[in-house]
Amino acid sequence: MKRLWTPRWIAVHLATVLLVIAFLALGWWQLSRAEAGGNPSSWGYMLEWPVFAAFVIFLWVREVRAVLRRDAPPAEPPTPKTEDPNQLTVRRPVRTEAVRRATERSAYGPARPPADD
Repeated sequence: MKRLWTPRWIAVHLATVLLVIAFLALGWWQLSRAEAGGNPSSWGYMLEWPVFAAFVIFLWVREVRAVLRRDAPPAEPPTPKTEDPNQLTVRRPVRTEAVRRATERSAYGPARPPADD
């Protein structure tokens, strides 16, 4: 939480508050113009300014959450998998006899074995 009270973050908080107040005031001003016989642009601006204010709030919340997420204690590292000596590991899919016959009959001919790495 202390990271949100540095001089930089105090400036961000103040800028956020000022921008939101300014955008809402501009929206209110456009509403008064639209009600006083304004043109359709005034109605559009009346809707636009609150959207800008909401976007500023969205950015502020996103940045605060990113900082708080960084301050969170790190998650425990994943435990390494222990290999089970009895477990079978298949490196390549097993080609069955039916698949081999089907590929021999296909228009592209029989499948070639994969190249060794």
